[in-house]
Amino acid sequence: MTVAPYRPEPATARRRGGVLRVVAPTDAAPLDPSCAPASAAPFVRLHTRQLVTWQTARDVRDWQAVTPVPDLALEVPSTWNAGLGASHRSYVFHMRPGVRWDTPDRRPVTAHDVVRGFKRMCNPVRPSPSLAYFASTVRGLADFATAWAAEATHQAGDAATLAAYQNAHEIPGVFALDDETLVIELARPALDFVHMLALPAASAVPVEHDAFVPGSPEAAAHLRSNGPYRVRRHRPGEWVELVRNPAWEPAADPYRRAEADRVELRLSDGAGRADAEPTDAPAEVPVVPAVGGLPAAEPVDGDGALGWALDPYLLLNLRDPVWADPRVRQAVALAVDKAAVADLYRRHRPGVPVRVAGSLIPPGNAGHDTADPYPTGDPARARELLASAGHADGTPLVLIHPHSGLGPEVAHACASDLTRAGLPTRAVGLADAAYTEALRAPATAGGWQLAVAARVPDWLEHNGRVFAQAMLQATPVPGGANHGGYAAPEVDALIERALDAPEPWRADAAWRAAAERAVADVAVVPILHRAPVAAPRRPDRVDGIAPLPPQGYAVDLTAARPEVAG
Repeated sequence: MTVAPYRPEPATARRRGGVLRVVAPTDAAPLDPSCAPASAAPFVRLHTRQLVTWQTARDVRDWQAVTPVPDLALEVPSTWNAGLGASHRSYVFHMRPGVRWDTPDRRPVTAHDVVRGFKRMCNPVRPSPSLAYFASTVRGLADFATAWAAEATHQAGDAATLAAYQNAHEIPGVFALDDETLVIELARPALDFVHMLALPAASAVPVEHDAFVPGSPEAAAHLRSNGPYRVRRHRPGEWVELVRNPAWEPAADPYRRAEADRVELRLSDGAGRADAEPTDAPAEVPVVPAVGGLPAAEPVDGDGALGWALDPYLLLNLRDPVWADPRVRQAVALAVDKAAVADLYRRHRPGVPVRVAGSLIPPGNAGHDTADPYPTGDPARARELLASAGHADGTPLVLIHPHSGLGPEVAHACASDLTRAGLPTRAVGLADAAYTEALRAPATAGGWQLAVAARVPDWLEHNGRVFAQAMLQATPVPGGANHGGYAAPEVDALIERALDAPEPWRADAAWRAAAERAVADVAVVPILHRAPVAAPRRPDRVDGIAPLPPQGYAVDLTAARPEVAG
């Protein structure tokens, strides 16, 4: 299905102001950007800034909609403006004047604050989910992160100890020449490096954040802002209230606005619902949660769109000995009736295109392939493989899933398929925060063998690494989405080949090969590829809706205009 180009609502006579309410998954709150996932970027955008950012799209098919634009930086470095060296490994950024922190003295944001942000993403208590991207790209950052993690095993994890280590050590490839000039040196040229700089992990961080443990409720309650809004009140897991930041200057921020007086993030209870509100509640914008969450009004260009998602897929916790025999893993891949899951999505999400998936990387992403080594829904063949492996029925496998979106429906369908094929499986639902923690730290979160998951691309150009590297690479650096603990030297070598490739087509070939090998190994079981969906064009009582394509086509909340009487 193809829709017309997205065009924002024309200007209206309604005045600026009002309260904008956003219903969001629990883990999407605008917490400390140093450990916020890429999926939180639309919310982090409210109160933080990065060297580069994204602009809203007048036409989501316009290439400019997926190209980073300067934010804290005056320009995106290139060979044309002398900001990018001939080796494509040295980037020089000049800081934009007029950007200030929400501190009593309204201190300017400097290059040193960006350096602090890079260090803080490496913290050993709550490292950034995007850390693996930067560790494999920025010179010396991987060593900095691993050394800090090793040191932390002998020290307390309090804020003072963390800050002392952070401030006594340097990342060789990230340094400030002065307050206005930042240099970032890469270990290898990277086609996608500038896109990575728009992630929450690359936010500037003020010195005041050193007083709090990254990701803690205290850090979230004491965030300092350099964006259009600041956090006024925060109740972890329930709601966040943001108000306009008096230190923010519109003239120093070309790509954000502050239309609403106040933004309230009402966090989901894990079942896609927020607290009940009276009929006169403030204007509300829904947000699409992961794993088949609430669809927006229409898909974005269907087959021709960039940024299809792997939604859903089955993740295998390969640390569990039940998966030691590859035939048992292959039985899982053969048991799942992917076509039935597709029908489930079509019933509950009509109009949003989905395809049965055989490959790890979906359409519209670098490295996509149509190969499928395991035809869908063959329980007889699955039983044969289990018999040849000598696998007998035992304690049911635990399949965890999030309560939000279609997570429960997908999990129960897969559990039934696996049980019929000879792998008794019990679906266990978890609140969003508990589910995220179970994936992040499977060794300490209880016993689970399978998980229903989804993966949405973190950016849209040259983005093979957001699937293949994040989901498959075995690395000592925390972060990423390799929640199952997959490790294969051949796949790691292909990932390194892709990262080293100077031409996009060479990188794509290596990403494709890495993904094919991992699917053949049954590191994961792809189930569906889902087309991207844009946020509602005109939610009730909200104007100014415009999408940010590289952020999952989410709404630019800074430009959303609630209706205001009078």
